[in-house]
Amino acid sequence: MQLLILNIIIFLSLISCSESSKKQIEINSKTNSEELSDTIPIDSVVQNYQDIPKDYLIGKINPASDSMFVVVPRKYCLLRTEYIHKDVLAPFIAMYEAAAKEGVTLGIVSAMRTFGVQKSLWNQRYYTSDNPAKTAKMVLSYLAMPGTSRHHWGTDVDLMDTKLHFFETEQGKKSYQWLLDNAAFYGFYQVYSAGRNTGYNEEKWHWSYMPVAKEFQKQFKDKIVYSDITGFNGAETAEELNVIEDYVFGIDTTLLK
Repeated sequence: MQLLILNIIIFLSLISCSESSKKQIEINSKTNSEELSDTIPIDSVVQNYQDIPKDYLIGKINPASDSMFVVVPRKYCLLRTEYIHKDVLAPFIAMYEAAAKEGVTLGIVSAMRTFGVQKSLWNQRYYTSDNPAKTAKMVLSYLAMPGTSRHHWGTDVDLMDTKLHFFETEQGKKSYQWLLDNAAFYGFYQVYSAGRNTGYNEEKWHWSYMPVAKEFQKQFKDKIVYSDITGFNGAETAEELNVIEDYVFGIDTTLLK
């Protein structure tokens, strides 16, 4: 009789543990599902960005001390510590891991860049000449004027390599094709595609997380004027070269919809 009672107690304990485990599995599944929902383009992602201050739009911020940005884990960076918009990290990691399973490494060369960093890069390339507009246009082939770069927003990443010859290699072609086939599922789009009439040259390495970037893009158009684009060598040429119209918005038409 005592043995029977003991068996019943053990049986009930097993059921209780099973139910508890089942409940925990359901909780974990829900959490994983919620996390997964952040890895695809969802319009609600931008609900907290109705009024983005000008400083954020032109990069005059410090990502290291700003809650809008987070550090990208070193595993995903090729050169140095990078910062990225907080709502872009999860979808980027999801895309990176999916690509890695197919032999493609989408390491970040550059992510968020402040106005100061962009100014340093610009001033290194811009030189004084008798034709400032011509000089600025040459630099604009691949580099944005400070205050006009999408990298200021933390929504855009340069991936793998920023040298053209890499994308002529077997690995470069494979990686680029993977992005063309899969990146949109994770919300990423090539910004400077081939066949545009204005703007920068084609950049196969530059990809933007559209669910967030489109809100920054819209508010840049509404708020930024040429008097905001200043403080670097050759800044006086910005309006003459139609930098806002032809470069900031000289992008793939998918991102303009």
